[in-house]
Amino acid sequence: MNDQSALQDPAFDARIENLELKLMDLENTVHELNEVILQQYRDIERMQLQQVELMNRMHGSTDSAATPSITDELPPHY
Repeated sequence: MNDQSALQDPAFDARIENLELKLMDLENTVHELNEVILQQYRDIERMQLQQVELMNRMHGSTDSAATPSITDELPPHY
């Protein structure tokens, strides 16, 4: 079988088409996975910022815990 007859073979065309479809599916999968990774990265960044904010609040509240501030709520029996 020479190169010219292989290019005209319907089975060869079907195999090429099958490979192209599989490649398109893989490209879509890679794109979807990339989107998931980017969303997870944004979520991690947001959670890290929240953690820093909470740590700052926690450290700030321990310093003033000895003296209650005006914004502290009074117990209900007062």
